[in-house]
Amino acid sequence: MSCWHDLRALGGWRQSLAARIHQMGRLRQRRKCAFAGGTTAGKRVKLSDHRQWTTDDGLSSIVVQRTSMKNFDPKYNAIPKTEIHCHLEGAIRTQTIIDVARANNISLPSYEVGELDKHVKVLDQMKDLHAVLAAFDIFQRTITSPEVFERISWELFEDCAKQNIKLFEVRFSPDWAFHGHNLDWDACLEGLIRAQERAEKEFDMAIGIIAITSRGMGAESCEKTVDWAIRHRQHIQAVDLADSEILYPAKDFVKPILKAKDAGLKVTIHSGEDTPASYVIDTIKSFQPDRIGHGIHAIEDMQAVEMLLEREITLEVNPWSNYLTNSVPTIEAHPLKKLFDLGVRVTINSDDPEVLETNVNEEYRIAHKVLGMSMADIHTCNRFAFESSFIDKAKTDKIWNKFFVNIAPDSN
Repeated sequence: MSCWHDLRALGGWRQSLAARIHQMGRLRQRRKCAFAGGTTAGKRVKLSDHRQWTTDDGLSSIVVQRTSMKNFDPKYNAIPKTEIHCHLEGAIRTQTIIDVARANNISLPSYEVGELDKHVKVLDQMKDLHAVLAAFDIFQRTITSPEVFERISWELFEDCAKQNIKLFEVRFSPDWAFHGHNLDWDACLEGLIRAQERAEKEFDMAIGIIAITSRGMGAESCEKTVDWAIRHRQHIQAVDLADSEILYPAKDFVKPILKAKDAGLKVTIHSGEDTPASYVIDTIKSFQPDRIGHGIHAIEDMQAVEMLLEREITLEVNPWSNYLTNSVPTIEAHPLKKLFDLGVRVTINSDDPEVLETNVNEEYRIAHKVLGMSMADIHTCNRFAFESSFIDKAKTDKIWNKFFVNIAPDSN
């Protein structure tokens, strides 16, 4: 969700949100005409989830009980999965926010999970984006130390393991995430790496890292983030350019992004999430990306579709996120299946799982039951994600041979 990373200051947030609100009003009628199709929506599933976490940063050991609308249907959970588009800042458990706030005297609207969820989760389609201003201020203030960043990372990897995700790429914006408490970027990365190495061992999975640079933070921030990612390319596989395409044109960021590419990093760009297909075309021409985040509005122009096909660019699609942010008028109108049927390499991801109360199992259910994709189609999307991963081949080969090679998808 590209808007989440817009700016280190409230003023910057308001500027970007105002633009997004304008975009939604301007595009809503066009989308009603552009998108059609789908089947009837299924019900989202509620369950209770008990978790234990012992901290090393002064936070007491806790037992977490939360009620979630996340789907753990065995039909989807049994599939060894790949996820390649997930924002760490949008994956912070509500209980963790409360624990960190209490330990650091951070003011919250509530210190009860159910009540705080009303302030930090998006559970219905947005009419505008003003409601998320306070939420992302809370998320930024939650990242108080490298130890907390490590905890947040570990909990996300634990959630991935519960969904049977075996190949996972996590992305975050260091200049946004670490700005609130002026944290040392290297120390926080070390915390993430500790969580990564522990999770890979305990959960038998492979994890990659993507550094996000946010358009709204300017070209200087982009250069700083790219240079940092290049210095740490032993652990960081790629860079991502996120945030409003309308407010911040591609030309301002081409030089640093291509510098990352020249240094051997992979490149993914948020594009065509809530902007027309012309932006996807411009993104492809400007950045020659390996993948595109979202990209769903490419469906509006066959030139964009043909460019995706010719260059074998993978789309990191997030159906429920696209619905909640009003990037599509209804979930039934989502173009995932249309893009797939045209031969585009689409993948299925969660985007911001805690904020949006979703996970990859739920996204698979939506693709299957709501959008009419067969299970064979979904397995193909899963394979596209695996093949498009930026993670080192030595790691992915091991995971493929152990979990993916003998999968025989049913066609229903």
